[in-house]
Amino acid sequence: MNKGYTAFIGVLAVLWVVTLVIDVIMTLALYPSRFGAIASITGSVTSNSRVPIYIIIGLPEAIGLFYPPYLFWALWIGVVAAAVSVFIIISLYKSLPRFENSSLYRISEFFALNLFLSYAYISFVSMIGYPIKSPIPPGATNFIFNFFELTNAGLYEELITRVIYIGIPLFIYYAWSKHGMRSPSKPKSLPWWRVIWGGGYKFGKPEITVLIISSLIFGIAHAGSWDASKIPQAALGGVFLGVLYMRFGLYADVLFHFSIDSPSILFTKGYGNPFASVGTTDLYSLFLLIFLVAGVAVSMAYILEVSKLLQNRNKKVAVPAGSSSDTPSQDSSQTRTKAGAYCKNCGSRNVTFFYDDVYRCDDCGNVFKKDQ
Repeated sequence: MNKGYTAFIGVLAVLWVVTLVIDVIMTLALYPSRFGAIASITGSVTSNSRVPIYIIIGLPEAIGLFYPPYLFWALWIGVVAAAVSVFIIISLYKSLPRFENSSLYRISEFFALNLFLSYAYISFVSMIGYPIKSPIPPGATNFIFNFFELTNAGLYEELITRVIYIGIPLFIYYAWSKHGMRSPSKPKSLPWWRVIWGGGYKFGKPEITVLIISSLIFGIAHAGSWDASKIPQAALGGVFLGVLYMRFGLYADVLFHFSIDSPSILFTKGYGNPFASVGTTDLYSLFLLIFLVAGVAVSMAYILEVSKLLQNRNKKVAVPAGSSSDTPSQDSSQTRTKAGAYCKNCGSRNVTFFYDDVYRCDDCGNVFKKDQ
C-alpha cells in the first residue's frame, strides 16, 4: 500500500487506541464497585441462572463443563481487564517501529472493514425480513449482566475458539505430521506455549483450513444466543480474529474482540453505565461513523489489491534470453536492490514485501520466501 493509505490507517489506529484506552479506564473504574454484584449476579436478569465453564463445539449451543462459583467470574473479569491493559502496551511496543506490518495496523484496518461489511449484511437481512435479534437487553437493571458478558467474551471466547480450533490442531500438525514438519509455513520455533499465544504462522492450505473451520464454528455458536441470521456476520468476524491470532498472536485477536464488544455498552447511556452520558454516546456514534466510512475505503483498497494480484498471476512473463528461472533479469535491478529478493519462478525483481521474509512477485503473482 502507498504512504497515503498507510497514513490513513495510522489515523484510524490513533482513534481506535484512544477509544480502547478510555474503555479500559471505564472498566477498571467500574470493576471494584461492581465486584460484589458480579460475584453474586444480583439485580440482573440472570439472578437465577448459573454461568458455566463452556466450550464451543460448532452447534448453536455451547457445552457447559462445570459451574464454578460466581466469585471465580468476578475475579476473572479483573484478569480480563488486566490482560487487555497489558495487551495494549504489547501492541504499541510491537507496532510503532514497523507500523505498516504491525498488529495495530491490521486491527485498525480489520475493525473498519468488519464494521462496514457487518453493517451492509445487517441492512440486507433486515431488508429481506430476517433481522438479527440482539440478546443484550438494554436498561440499568441489566447492566451487571451486560458488563460481565461483554467484558468476559474478549478473552474467554478467544481462548476456547482460536486456541482450541487453531492453535492446538496446528501444533499437532507441525509436531507430528511428516508434511507439517517439512511445511514452509511451520514457525521457526514450536514451544508448547505457541498453542496458546499463537503468532508467526504463514498461510498455507492447512492453516487456511483450520481458519475456515474455526470461523464457521464461531459463527454457528452465535446462533444459540442470537439467531441464525447472525451466523454469517459472526463467521466473518471469526476470519478476522483467526488471521490476527495466526499472524500476530493472542493479544491481537483479544484486543480486536474486546474493542467490538465492550465499548458498545460502556459508552452508550442506555445500557446503564454510570459513567456514560449523552456526550459519550454521541462520541461513540461518531467513532463508529468514522470507521464505517473508512470501511468503504478499506474495502475498495482490498478489491484493488486482489484485482492486481489476479491480473499479475494471469499475466505471461517472458524470461529474457540467456536467463534461467534462478537468474534475475537485468531490467529491474533497482527493485531488487530495494527489496533484496527476486522471483525464482519467472526471474523478475519486481517483488513486493508481504511480511517477515515473504514476498510476492508483481509479475507472475508467485508468493515466496526470500531464502527459497
